[in-house]
Amino acid sequence: MLRTTLLIAGWTAAGLLPAMGQSLPSSIAERGRELSQQPDRLSHTARSVSFRRELNGTAFFVDGAGHMLTARHAVEDCARVVIAKEGRSFAARVVALSPREDLALLKVPKTLGLAAVFPRNSSPATSDLMFAASYDNLPGMIAGGGTLANAVVADRRNGSGTLELESNASFGTSGAPVLNSRGLVEGVVSRRRMINRVQAVGTTEAKAFLASHSVRPSEDDRPQIAGGGSRAHRAASISARVTCLQN
Repeated sequence: MLRTTLLIAGWTAAGLLPAMGQSLPSSIAERGRELSQQPDRLSHTARSVSFRRELNGTAFFVDGAGHMLTARHAVEDCARVVIAKEGRSFAARVVALSPREDLALLKVPKTLGLAAVFPRNSSPATSDLMFAASYDNLPGMIAGGGTLANAVVADRRNGSGTLELESNASFGTSGAPVLNSRGLVEGVVSRRRMINRVQAVGTTEAKAFLASHSVRPSEDDRPQIAGGGSRAHRAASISARVTCLQN
């Protein structure tokens, strides 16, 4: 039977198909204790509201106005969504959820770091090297000297708009950008299909979703990183942790 696992840290959530039968490390297992709410920097007030579950994924900035893209399942059914990057946190507003793709549009007061750049013409081919990682794993990669690639295109399903990767992506990678050798966004991580296969929503679908909500990301086919540069560094500059707090 085909199985999928959503790549959000905090619990193993079943998708439309049964989740893979694997346990999570206790450090990211479902937390039964109540979690305190982060300060709300949108309203500049702090309210003591408690939550029962915390789910962590990744989101990335797509313009200079604070719009972010992530996986829909990472921010569905949340009482509150919080974005955290480099010691700062903001309450995020869910602007839109795609009815067709595993995509969600978020808004925070301002862009932290850089905004992603999408290719004008996307044509990833089988065996192309890619990069995708959770925001929380990026500091370790950078400390180790950076990473050029950690995934390979296994299949490009043009009819469905799905990019399939050979990848050992960890929990927390849902919503992360898939970067090509030029540091351009080729997709958005959705879910694990098999033990070493990850599905991502393609860049064409992602751009169409953003355009439908009047968000126009930068498009350029020129490299955004120097030749041989670390894609982990590029990912860190555009990404942040997204946390879904549930009652």
